[in-house]
Amino acid sequence: MWNGKHGYISFHYKLFISYFLLVIIPIAVLGSYSYVSSINALKQHTRNNLEVAISQINNNVQYRADDVIRVSNEIYADQLLSQYLAGYYLDWERYQVTTQYVLPRMDTVTHLPKLNVSMTLYLNTHTISEYYYDEIEKSLVAGERYYEIRYTDRIKDEPWYQDSLKLPFNGIAWEQVGTDAQYGLISLLRPLINYDTLQPNGLIRIRVKLSDLFEEVKVNQLGSGTKLFILNDQQKMLYANVSDSDVEKNGFADILKDKKGYLRITKTMNNLPSSLVALIPVASFTENSQKVRNITILICLVSFVILTLISLIVANMLSKRILKLKLSLKAFKEGEFHRRIYYRGKDEFAEIADSFNDMASTTQKLIDEVYISKLEKKEAELQILHAQINPHFLYNTFSSISRMAKLGEIELLHEIIRALAKFYRLTLNKGEMLIPVEKELQIIDAYLAIQNMKCDNRIHVTLDVEEGLERYETVKFILQPFVENVLEHAWYDDEIHIGIRVYRSEGAICMEVSDNGLGMKQETIDAIFSQGPDAVGYGIRNVDQRIKLHYGREYGVTLTSEVGVGTTASLKLPYIVFGKKQEEQ
Repeated sequence: MWNGKHGYISFHYKLFISYFLLVIIPIAVLGSYSYVSSINALKQHTRNNLEVAISQINNNVQYRADDVIRVSNEIYADQLLSQYLAGYYLDWERYQVTTQYVLPRMDTVTHLPKLNVSMTLYLNTHTISEYYYDEIEKSLVAGERYYEIRYTDRIKDEPWYQDSLKLPFNGIAWEQVGTDAQYGLISLLRPLINYDTLQPNGLIRIRVKLSDLFEEVKVNQLGSGTKLFILNDQQKMLYANVSDSDVEKNGFADILKDKKGYLRITKTMNNLPSSLVALIPVASFTENSQKVRNITILICLVSFVILTLISLIVANMLSKRILKLKLSLKAFKEGEFHRRIYYRGKDEFAEIADSFNDMASTTQKLIDEVYISKLEKKEAELQILHAQINPHFLYNTFSSISRMAKLGEIELLHEIIRALAKFYRLTLNKGEMLIPVEKELQIIDAYLAIQNMKCDNRIHVTLDVEEGLERYETVKFILQPFVENVLEHAWYDDEIHIGIRVYRSEGAICMEVSDNGLGMKQETIDAIFSQGPDAVGYGIRNVDQRIKLHYGREYGVTLTSEVGVGTTASLKLPYIVFGKKQEEQ
């Protein structure tokens, strides 16, 4: 609460206002960001799906167009047919060539594709008699396949024929010529080549219904209200899935220009001078965005109410504790605290700071005593941590000795007991916690000797120690937990290889224990160094804590591992010659 006296504002009031701002600002920002991100992701996902569907439709149409092109290839590449069409024959020979090869060949070719097509060969020469039907377009519309032979004299004045003469040697053109537009057809035009002279001998014209060619243009998978158009290279509509009355009523150009109401996706057809244009109503894929908006608002409101209530509760709890702390500090003005509080403001904390700082002069006298007490506490913690390691190994070793005794392996039992005695003689070390690197390596050597006796010498060890590092200082008994972990958790094959390396690195001593065992995931490594109830790897964490307690938090243990390859444990220690500290002290 605010009090007009000296501008005093209670800590409870400040705390609640702070919590309120901390609640409402992130909720507003995160809510807005989540809504915008969700809408954009939804739109992008929908657009991607639509583009895939339209690409599939486009591919299906192009496949049908390729089918018609393959029909033209049969005629275009038939050199024997080219010779027959360009030759000179008497009446009877002409009849035989026409009836026995030319017409049967055309009949075969027109029945190759799945689509109903009609074929017309326009010839520059009159060596083959004309063969044609009246109103062939109506027959094609009715679903029949026809072929005919005509002379180019009949179409020489047609503009489309004059344009076809400009086609390259192997050129192809798709156009609506003659009465094609009237009957809903489209023609494939291609030069007919005389392979003896390599000159054009006429024109191949294959007609197909637009509805057959674009049969795969369906909008079921694109959503209701979708409009699909096939436009030629002059942007003239060849085909549409909307009714003629709809196009006539709304205007084709107006429909294409409606950018607000529709999402437009265009795909160019590679083998047709056309493009597929899809207009998908924006409303069809923004319906879900309204649900996202409503859910976002609801979540924000619920979160705001809950967090506001929590803020009130926390503010009340903290303000009560601060009040109790203020009274306690006044009562213990001559107390044991050894730190000062610097705070600017006019609230409970300012009063706490004044009261606390009055006691500062007396606490200075206790610094030495407190410092020694902390050192003793730290040393006790080190002793406790170290004691927790040794019984674990001793228990495991005695279990192995018991098993050997039962099996009557006297020689092996004798050797393992001698190795165990050596191991504990080195480990105890008159109670000293710090030893030279050389002794730590002797400890691990004795430990591995014991383990190899138990495992029939299936443990292979590689030792690599940089010269001169044996006389440097290390915390005692820090390598054994890592070797034990290798044997207990990483060993999966008949044999295991363990590498122990000691070297200088960036002004420090680094000890590495590596193996070629199972390895572990990053989640397991994180769990080893965690402090929660689900933490694992007590021995590793214990070594890390001991190193940090002795030398500081910049030193300790790091783990790297790859599943199926192995694990490497790196122990970083300061660069200190053994015994130098004691001499200085």
